[in-house]
Amino acid sequence: MRILWIFLILGVFIQVQAKSPYNKLPPAEMIMMGIFDDDDDAESVSDFTKPIERRKQEVTNENTTDLFIQSRHGSFTESVESYERYQELESVDLSQYSNISKGSFKIALLVPKKVIGAHANSVSNSILSYLLFKETKFQFEVFDSGDEEESSISQKLEEIRAKGYQFVIAPLTKKGAEVLMYTTPDLLVFIPTVNKQEMTDTRSNIIFGGIDYRAQIDALLIYANDKVVLFNDGSSRSRALSEYIKEQAYESIVYAKDIKNIKTDLSYIIKKNTKLKKASIFLNMPIVKSSLVASQLTQHEVKPHVLLSTQVNYNPLLLKLTQFKDREFFYIANSILYPNQTLKEINLLLGNSPDYSWIDYSTSIGIDYIFSTNLADSRVFEENIYGNQIEYKVRIEKAGASSFVPIGDGRFNY
Repeated sequence: MRILWIFLILGVFIQVQAKSPYNKLPPAEMIMMGIFDDDDDAESVSDFTKPIERRKQEVTNENTTDLFIQSRHGSFTESVESYERYQELESVDLSQYSNISKGSFKIALLVPKKVIGAHANSVSNSILSYLLFKETKFQFEVFDSGDEEESSISQKLEEIRAKGYQFVIAPLTKKGAEVLMYTTPDLLVFIPTVNKQEMTDTRSNIIFGGIDYRAQIDALLIYANDKVVLFNDGSSRSRALSEYIKEQAYESIVYAKDIKNIKTDLSYIIKKNTKLKKASIFLNMPIVKSSLVASQLTQHEVKPHVLLSTQVNYNPLLLKLTQFKDREFFYIANSILYPNQTLKEINLLLGNSPDYSWIDYSTSIGIDYIFSTNLADSRVFEENIYGNQIEYKVRIEKAGASSFVPIGDGRFNY
């Protein structure tokens, strides 16, 4: 039976890829009717002020029975009162989207392919993987807006409405998300790529799924000492990460440097730079630049206290681009944990990397929330939606000899 199921998935995948707009030169739409739907008439349907050493003492104090939590809202010890606040999670009111019958599900994917590139295909595969996993009737259609101009997005939204879709997953940048603020009052939209903190304005019908980099930095700062160094690449994300680190540990910042171009020789930055020795170095850069810095620190015999990074460098490529001695004290924040092995395997069959792509992970959580809420089905993922934003847990992992190794007991409890 399991072999038949696998062949069935592969057959669907081949058909999807053959019809996919991402495999053709002319832009086209892709529509995928649920393989379990054999009824042609079926209904369609986002005051951290304590010194670093003090924070570390509080976290490592094994005598306390309270859980120490840090967030962008400040540091606090979780008591009964704060626990109750966490339990009173704000749920999006989906009652108005009520024309979905039990056992039938219809969802649209809005993608600006020219902007998000390969993510368009992986997000599509994440949605399809989930729908196949649920073994339910479904209709899934892709709408490629090309770019994120208001006219382009508005045109595709009109097509989505005209075809009766009420649920939309839209992997957009902040620019595209801002367009949606004023063009989708009648649709429920999930944006897996943007965190609510990035937005100046929001709407009750728009849910955000972007990684909470601030929470990850809060968790990483626990492992930092009072000598902090920032390496950036000049990108908007890098600048945002560095600015937040400066807000939380400005008294400890001793050096900051932008590495905008990839150069094989970084001796002009690293060699004889005493500020890097025994420092906690934040690598707010993509995998190649971060690996280059890590390896050349070893080459020039500069031993930092720790190397720290957010989800940006949670990638197995790091293990190939560096030697173990380069990453021996490289700590990375991770918020990805696939709870269901079968769903993970389906994603792998469709070409996704479920353990490392946070955008695909966010997409899976989003469709899981929409699907389970509207069809009164049990949820697969544990992450809650609070204030229209996925609340991610954070686990610190060490780049080990051949894999990433969770620190401590390995729980996602931050």
